Amino acid sequence: MRQIILLAFLCSPVLAGNLPYYGSVWQNAQTDQDRCEAEARYMAERGIRGHVGPNIGGFEGVGWGFSPSPATCTPRRGMRLTGDAVVRSGNGSYYRVRSWR
Repeated sequence: MRQIILLAFLCSPVLAGNLPYYGSVWQNAQTDQDRCEAEARYMAERGIRGHVGPNIGGFEGVGWGFSPSPATCTPRRGMRLTGDAVVRSGNGSYYRVRSWR
């Protein structure tokens, strides 16, 4: 029984560290704007076309394409935009992340 508990204890941080939002996406970003920038950069570097990690704020929209301002989802109810970041990838496509609260 002790071996199983010890093994679970040792593996937990390793498994958590492999999830994208445990430090590797947002790093030390504190504000919604900083998190949007970090997440857009993460998506662009890896060619990810979708959400990574938990939502930023109360609502998050992501988009990609070859327009400098790709469209994203927007909240249905009135919310305040708290972050908006666009990053251009090496192949010329753009990745955008926006957050609302």
